[in-house]
Amino acid sequence: MVMEDLTNVDRNRKYISDGLQAVKMTFVQDINEMNTAPRYSPDMVYQHFGEEETIYGYADLEVTIHHSAQTLYSYINICYSSKAKNDNGLEADDIEDKLVHIDVRPNVLVTEKGAFNQKLISQKNFQPYGEMVHKFQSKGKNFEVYRVTEQSEDFNLFLERIQTLGMFFIECCSLTDNTEENWLHYFIYERCDTGEGDGSTIAKVAGFATLYKFYNYFEKVRPRIAQMLLLPQYRKSGIGAQFMESFLRDLRATPEVFDVTVESPGDQFTFLRDYVDCINCMNLPEFSSENLKNGFSDKMRMAALDKLKISKAQSRRVYEILRFRQTNKKDKEDLKAQRIDVKRRLYAPMKRSERDWKRLNLALTQEELRQAACGEMDEETKFSTLTQMYDRLMESYQKTIDRIEAHPNIF
Repeated sequence: MVMEDLTNVDRNRKYISDGLQAVKMTFVQDINEMNTAPRYSPDMVYQHFGEEETIYGYADLEVTIHHSAQTLYSYINICYSSKAKNDNGLEADDIEDKLVHIDVRPNVLVTEKGAFNQKLISQKNFQPYGEMVHKFQSKGKNFEVYRVTEQSEDFNLFLERIQTLGMFFIECCSLTDNTEENWLHYFIYERCDTGEGDGSTIAKVAGFATLYKFYNYFEKVRPRIAQMLLLPQYRKSGIGAQFMESFLRDLRATPEVFDVTVESPGDQFTFLRDYVDCINCMNLPEFSSENLKNGFSDKMRMAALDKLKISKAQSRRVYEILRFRQTNKKDKEDLKAQRIDVKRRLYAPMKRSERDWKRLNLALTQEELRQAACGEMDEETKFSTLTQMYDRLMESYQKTIDRIEAHPNIF
């Protein structure tokens, strides 16, 4: 009986696939590119296949999601050597059903190859939505950034397709209700020559950012970045920072914008944002080397807010990164002064009552608040916790500093 159970386990195991390995994506302009186009893996598939991110029912599974490069329609190709029989109450996963939710399937998924080819042909007439706010060149490629505030049916469907794609790359990504007028979107496109010899061009989607404009006093708004995605073929080339700086420049030039905040940022987004904000603050006299040594000041906070729309918490973080960058690590006194300065901020919640925590939200990140929730700790434990928090923070700061040294300019 035990041997039989083990045999069943071994037999079922070959039908369990790692979703992150099995699923691949392409972005194609022509039907002939489908076999040769680069394959990209998603960052996550837990929204599709559960927390374990596994697909059941297929041996040697390969799932390729082909996307039209301009309009982002999807065509799914599924290959496998054998399929599990429906026994013991276990059925093979319906892969298409799990990859594309039924509510968006008519807009996102094209089920026949011939119909997908028609989408590829018709996408040549695609034009970006909204108003172009910036364009730049990067490593021989031309990019354009557009601001979109419209709520047309065509754009809403386009937004639905790219946000469906975003679920493979953005933590807790969801579809937004674009009928709500406070949503604001930015898209980045690569402007490419068609190769037809007549000078005509096409715009391939490279990424997007979605923001929600919260009301602030005195007829101001506080745009909050809810989603930002750079498609995988454009990553690790500096384009993410250039895209972020492009739409931040547009927001800085908008009088009604008080500051720009972020909703639940992941580690990679935080790293990107820190880099962009540090590069910009380095050009402000308030963040000069001499001023950094003297500690964080209201002048720094106001300069970052007025000139760059950076919030108080983020300007303090930028100050700490830049001060750590200029600290002489071989000078014990210099390093000690920097360490005490950071630890003083981290220690603040440990000596406050619960009434004060709302105000501390402005000074600490959610992670720091969670780690600092230790009002009942004894002094020795508090000291150990502070040291751990400081070390982890400096490790993350150093990553931003390394990028600044390697790339001192965004453009």
